[in-house]
Amino acid sequence: MLYRADPFQIDLQIEAKPGHDGMVVTGQVLDLGRSDIFAGGLHVTISNRSGNSVHQLTNEFGEFHGEIKNSDDLELALYCDPEKRIVITLNDPLGVLPGGDQ
Repeated sequence: MLYRADPFQIDLQIEAKPGHDGMVVTGQVLDLGRSDIFAGGLHVTISNRSGNSVHQLTNEFGEFHGEIKNSDDLELALYCDPEKRIVITLNDPLGVLPGGDQ
């Protein structure tokens, strides 16, 4: 999935963790307003409705990676500075709704 919240572009990949009830979230943040493009050193929080959360920092290439329990929802928060954050909320991020085809 690709998200845009100026000046950032956020590329997300969400996968089920084989053999577990978790999911793996991998992403890259690009700062389109900077000449070096990659948004390194940003605080990223991945959380779900069950109260689980994972805190990461983007690396020098703007990448982050985290594993979290699947509770059919996901919230990703990027902290650009103390006064600004970008929040992406996904319901059923793996595309498997109860009662649907799996």
